[in-house]
Amino acid sequence: MSESTHTRGSRGESIAEAFLRRKGHAILARNYRDAVSRYEIDIVTRDGEELVFVEVKAGTGRRFGDPQSWVDARKQQHVTRAARRFLQERNWHEFPCRFDVIGIDLSGNPPRITHIERAFWSTV
Repeated sequence: MSESTHTRGSRGESIAEAFLRRKGHAILARNYRDAVSRYEIDIVTRDGEELVFVEVKAGTGRRFGDPQSWVDARKQQHVTRAARRFLQERNWHEFPCRFDVIGIDLSGNPPRITHIERAFWSTV
């Protein structure tokens, strides 16, 4: 039986979180959801002085391209809106921010992780 999209996504986020911890990131939130727009950020971390908003895409195989290529302009807007709300709720406007994408190919063992720092730019 094939893995559901939700289960695959959750597994990918767990792999990404462990990967980021190994790189020295402090995990601040996982699956943060903006109560107003309902947009979600998969993982929020602190990497040194930067806040990092991470979109995780996990998939199997290459039929639809690399998982990180699935973060289109619309998804970037959604993540940006949620990031603004995250910052407003905490009054954290003084921190520099960046947007990363982690693509995880689950077809191998171990899964192949591609981390794109500053994958897209946005004002928050």
